[in-house]
Amino acid sequence: MPAKDRTRSFSFSVILVSIVTVMAHTALPTPLYPLYSEEFGLSTLQVTEVYAVYALGVTAALVFFNSLSHTIGRRLLLLIGLLCSAASNAVFLSAGSLGSLFAARLLTGLAAGTFMGTATVAAVEVAPRRLAPHAAVWATAATVFGLGIGPVTGGLGTRALDDPEHQLFLCHLAVVVVLAGLLLATREPLSRDDRVPFRWTAPKPPSADRSTYAGLTLIGVSGMATLGLLAGLTPHVLGTFAPHSGGLASGLVVGSAFGGSALAQLAFRRLTITRGLASGTAVMSTGLLLLGVSISVGSGVLYTCAAVCAGLGQGLTIGRSVQQISARTARAERVSAVNLYYVALYTGAAVPVIALAFIEKAYGLPTAGFSFCLCALACCATGIARLSRTGLWSDATPRRHGVGTPTASLARQPPP
Repeated sequence: MPAKDRTRSFSFSVILVSIVTVMAHTALPTPLYPLYSEEFGLSTLQVTEVYAVYALGVTAALVFFNSLSHTIGRRLLLLIGLLCSAASNAVFLSAGSLGSLFAARLLTGLAAGTFMGTATVAAVEVAPRRLAPHAAVWATAATVFGLGIGPVTGGLGTRALDDPEHQLFLCHLAVVVVLAGLLLATREPLSRDDRVPFRWTAPKPPSADRSTYAGLTLIGVSGMATLGLLAGLTPHVLGTFAPHSGGLASGLVVGSAFGGSALAQLAFRRLTITRGLASGTAVMSTGLLLLGVSISVGSGVLYTCAAVCAGLGQGLTIGRSVQQISARTARAERVSAVNLYYVALYTGAAVPVIALAFIEKAYGLPTAGFSFCLCALACCATGIARLSRTGLWSDATPRRHGVGTPTASLARQPPP
């Protein structure tokens, strides 16, 4: 392998591992919520507020750091993200109140938001030639795989460790420190000639193909809101079905959803945009229907099946959506468009989960679960209808910024 390809392969690998590590931290506390609830006396609403603070941090990072990587470079901004992750671990290690959990989750969200848009673009820019056509898929799969491995690790920690509330975060902090050192040795994707003076601009949709962008975003919001529900409320829901299920069961259920999403992105990465989106929306809709039924009848088995279906469908749709957005967007607008896409997804993930907690308090869990699934299905259906008007279902080949498949055109374009 030529030296240049070896350097690119090393940089690409470090970025992917960093994405997995940072995103794993976002879901690591999920199985620990029952422990924190017992220790701090948290209600279901307060647990959802803790999740919402994380989503707020993600959104803030995506909005306020939107233009920063064009000035300081991708690598330095990713190092800032790792610093936020390390600070979050430090706060978790000393957590003694609900306020500490809010601060820790806010820092976790800032780290994740920093990585989502910038790391995806950086991975595409440094990918070696053999991986370039599917670099965006690998990056989004790493994001979701991290979200999946986090709760599984946390769940295993509640069973195997004497003090999981401290030992898990101490181990994660050590990994973050090692990755920061490795990231310093990677190749900077953005050359100094391509950097521009800093001027803050809010993330915005691409100037072209806005209807396609809106349809993809609506489908993405539906999928991410479902995963947000699973990540934020699974311990409470399973505790209602089976009071003695424990943190490991919650971690495995949430992990199966996010793991299914990552598996779908990698295993079916060669599917065309059209087939991937069509299959994904069908499987995701099935998962939402199963989710509504499982909460209504109180079945843990159906709930687990719903989590797997929702994860598989979400993985098929989000991977194709990022590919499509990247390929159809001019290079100067690409980071901004991807960041806004994630802003919409995480806003959509936080708001329904908080609303569900209020609905449950007033009308009970079955009504809240049914209402959520109905809204998510309506959002997905609206996105499908928007894409139908653009002709995407009949022709997924981008014509504005490349020729051929979206991933191929993305690989041939110069970095933003």
